Amino acid sequence: MSKQVKELKRAMAVGAAWMMALRVSYRLIGLVSTVILARLLTPDDFGVAAIAMSVFALVNIFTQFGFETVLIQRKKFNVDDYNTAWTYNLLFGFASALVLFFSSEYIGQFYDNKDIEHVTIATSILFILHGLRNIGVVDFQKNLTFDKEFKLQIVPKFISFFVIICLAFYLRNFWALVIGGIVLKAMEVVSSYLMHPFRPSFSLRKSKDLFGFSKWLFVNNVLAFIDTKSPELILGKLMSPHAVAIYSLASEIGKLTTGEVIANLNRAIYPGYAKVSSDLQKLRDLYMDSVRVIALIAMPLGTGVALVSAYIVPIMLGDQWLVAIEPVVYIALGGSVTALKSNSNYVYLALGKPQIGTAELFIRGMIFVPLMVYLMDINGVVGVAQSFLITSILMFFVSIFILKAVLHISVYTQLKLYVKPLVATLVMALFVGMFTTQFAAGNQLISLLFAVVIGVVSYVGTVLLVWLILGKADGFEKQAMDVCMARLRR
Repeated sequence: MSKQVKELKRAMAVGAAWMMALRVSYRLIGLVSTVILARLLTPDDFGVAAIAMSVFALVNIFTQFGFETVLIQRKKFNVDDYNTAWTYNLLFGFASALVLFFSSEYIGQFYDNKDIEHVTIATSILFILHGLRNIGVVDFQKNLTFDKEFKLQIVPKFISFFVIICLAFYLRNFWALVIGGIVLKAMEVVSSYLMHPFRPSFSLRKSKDLFGFSKWLFVNNVLAFIDTKSPELILGKLMSPHAVAIYSLASEIGKLTTGEVIANLNRAIYPGYAKVSSDLQKLRDLYMDSVRVIALIAMPLGTGVALVSAYIVPIMLGDQWLVAIEPVVYIALGGSVTALKSNSNYVYLALGKPQIGTAELFIRGMIFVPLMVYLMDINGVVGVAQSFLITSILMFFVSIFILKAVLHISVYTQLKLYVKPLVATLVMALFVGMFTTQFAAGNQLISLLFAVVIGVVSYVGTVLLVWLILGKADGFEKQAMDVCMARLRR
């Protein structure tokens, strides 16, 4: 292995650690916030806010050309690239704010809910704030300085947490969520200028260069919206805000670990891919190493949430949300499967072939939407969650065959990457399942703690046992053991 690759892997590992720390901290704040808000607000309050934010996301996809991703992917760039990206973000932000503002009345009529109209007007401010954000902070990802990215995101989140909780105690309605979201975005804008010296100015000089790559990212965002936000829009129309709230919070809990943690691992890994994209062998090696780590993390996390969902939901949300338990199971498992192949899109971006990721998302949408509508009619919110799991499993195999053509990695070699974590996850599921069905204590919190300990011990123990049996091969386990031994010697 060359010195360049070793240094790159080390930088990616440090970046991944920072991003993991960020997501754990970010989600911990969000978790505490959700636990408190679920007891202060009603399901209808959550539903109104969720529908309004889904409408916001729908408009937002028409402004998301992924200019930051383009800047990371490029090896050569100058100040005009940054200024042009910032200018378009600002112009699109103002245009989107106007569109959402003037269409709010029709949106309220569509859902037959005046509150949704008012919340939609308020959320239009988020577009302007996003456009004002300092584009210079993209350097934190591009240069693998993820400690700065950590500070950039965690400070605004921490401040907005106190704002939302105080407002929830005072207002006792959905406006606490809306105003809190605006405060969070405003603090992110302020932090971006405090933490990076770049000062953007109006420029359109690099328009052609940016749009040549980002047009595919725009289509990706449109298709990704179908997967993430369309359930809430459709549920809100065909069922009720209450159903939207159940699915929204079930999705938040189900993806609590895999969605957030793996997404930020991918963000840390992507700049490394971009740096070696000209050497297919190095890119292939980095990809396989990354997938091994992602699989070791994603499989037990998603499966673990599904196994203890009967404890997590009442503890986090209270008894009024017990109907969310079954959707959480399907979403958690589906999120785990999705996470296993989520890294492949960053390979396509690094290679300058975003159209491949677009094709994958298109196939996913063609499967998910009809299946969702069909199962929603049969099982309601549970049917939507089931369609997410089924689609994720089918797309896992689709992605394997696409990667076979792009990186020339055989199907057998790819499947081998998942064997060890799969075996350990099944062992973990066996032990945790035995505990939850036969030996669970009466107190839900104590039962959850015991289940988590049993899951961690059984999973880690199985992974290490398999690693020893296979001859202590180089990899994530060896690196982890070396770090632990070094710590013990100190």
